[in-house]
Amino acid sequence: MLIFPKDFLLQMEVTSGRLLSELQVFTKKGYYIASLLPNTMFTNKKFQSIWDEIGQSNAERDIKLVEIQQQCLNVYRNTIEEAKKLKDNLEREISDSEEEIRAISAAIGDPNLHFREVSTSNMCLRERMEAIYPQLEAMRQRREEKKSQFFEILDKINSILREIRPYNTPLVGFDESDLSVGKLAELKSQLEYLRTEKVNRTKQVGELLNSLNSLCLVLGIDSQEILKGEFGSSVAASNISDGVIQRLVSETDRLRALKMSRIEKLQDMVMSMLELWTLMDTPVEEQQCFREVASNIAASEDEITEPNSLSLQFLKNIENEVKRLETLKTSKMRDLVLKKKLELEDISARAHIVERCNTEIESILTALETGVSDPSAILESLETKISNAKEDAFNRKEILERVEKWQAACEEEAWLEEYNRDDNRYNVSKGAHLVLKRAEKARSVVGKIPGMVEVLVSKTKAWEKERGMEFRYDGMELVAMLEEYTCQRQEREQEKKRLREQRKHKTEQEVQNSPKAGPLIGLKKQISRTLSGRQERKPSLGGTPRSARKAENAGCTAFSSRRSDLSGLGTAKRRQLDPCSSENGSRPSTPSKSDVVNGGINGGDDDDGEISTPRSVSSATFF
Repeated sequence: MLIFPKDFLLQMEVTSGRLLSELQVFTKKGYYIASLLPNTMFTNKKFQSIWDEIGQSNAERDIKLVEIQQQCLNVYRNTIEEAKKLKDNLEREISDSEEEIRAISAAIGDPNLHFREVSTSNMCLRERMEAIYPQLEAMRQRREEKKSQFFEILDKINSILREIRPYNTPLVGFDESDLSVGKLAELKSQLEYLRTEKVNRTKQVGELLNSLNSLCLVLGIDSQEILKGEFGSSVAASNISDGVIQRLVSETDRLRALKMSRIEKLQDMVMSMLELWTLMDTPVEEQQCFREVASNIAASEDEITEPNSLSLQFLKNIENEVKRLETLKTSKMRDLVLKKKLELEDISARAHIVERCNTEIESILTALETGVSDPSAILESLETKISNAKEDAFNRKEILERVEKWQAACEEEAWLEEYNRDDNRYNVSKGAHLVLKRAEKARSVVGKIPGMVEVLVSKTKAWEKERGMEFRYDGMELVAMLEEYTCQRQEREQEKKRLREQRKHKTEQEVQNSPKAGPLIGLKKQISRTLSGRQERKPSLGGTPRSARKAENAGCTAFSSRRSDLSGLGTAKRRQLDPCSSENGSRPSTPSKSDVVNGGINGGDDDDGEISTPRSVSSATFF
């Protein structure tokens, strides 16, 4: 029979009792379970008594006792394990609670909160747990209050952040391990900053909207269309996001730049309009429509606030007015340029200066119409040309006067040649004495031509030497003209001399061939030649036939008439030197044949071939 060792049973009892006492496991009546454990000796005797009555063998008894012992050991062991687990759980809960209290206290960071340590010397685990639990609940409640404060502030912060940056905005969070007053103050400071930022942004958006509306009003643009085109809808002042502000700033800057460009354009057009008004003396009535615009020519950007004062239609009206004035100015400038051109041509013509300004004037007119050149510069250039032309005319005045005298003398020379070619110049008629008087004056003037030419050549050369340029008369070199005239005159003189010698030689031969002819026959021949006007008798007419005289005087006549036509002074000079010439420009009247016969027959030729007054004609007849 198996007998439990007494020490083993006592040891199990002590262990179970201690654990149960630590765990404070009581019965319903309040006694310890350990006190109710049966006495092992009593139990052993009772088993022996029952087994004796049954008649159970010792082997069976031993097996049963071993089983009972094993079951008892298992029960004790399980009970002890459960008690240990319960103890461990209580100790862990107490430790966790104490640690949580310390963590909450550290997280809150409130110096008024502190953990009250519980004495473990005279308290069991359950008592300690009951003492710690109220502190833990209080700390948890305090932590939740702190969290609610943090959450409230963070909600406000994140709400403002979402308004400022609605897309992909990282929200602000917090660490639950740091619920200190400093952290709370930091979040409150951040919230206050964001509130200030929100107020500033709201104010900024309002100002931007006001600026945009005022700019649109001045520029004549619908602000709502711009906002709808930019944002898809109208923008409220509460919309303070970065994107809205950035687009409002960009649109406002664009409109402000557009306003500045239109102001500059308006000022340029107004300046042009004022200049055109001043230039063309525009009446005040025509200026009245744009007088208010002209008064704002120096206004700054902020001073121009009138509605539609910079609209496209308004600028178009100003532009049309400027174009109208420009067209009018171009027309007047064209007339003025043409007037200046005529003045320049007149000065050049009177000074006999070839001014090749037609092409230049056409280019100036083209430049005026296209607006390439400055009208004031063009007028200044023309004024300079006119001034230079006047100065040149003044410098050429002395020589031109001598040229005019020389040309007048050449015309008198041509007239005298024509007079000498007239076979009826001695016919007695009304006014014949005036013609003879003019012929005498013409001979006097013609005799001075060589001296005129010589002085004119010297003066011209001195003028050219002084100024280092050629003196041109109607585009031709004057010295060359004079030299050519001198050569032609010398050739004519030589030709006249040769013809006189031929006539003289012919006359001598005629006299030699007819020695029997008496004086009466010679006188009859002479009278016959005089009355018939035959071309054979030419000593008194210059000694040359008409065709020869035309040939030899063609150069001089054409030269003189050309100078006369260019200068425009031939007719005037002829009238000054020919007081008896007729108004219709007819050939000078000559004496009739009867006057010549009755007046005298003995008129002869001079040595130079010019006609002299008949000797026997009385002075009363001619003068």
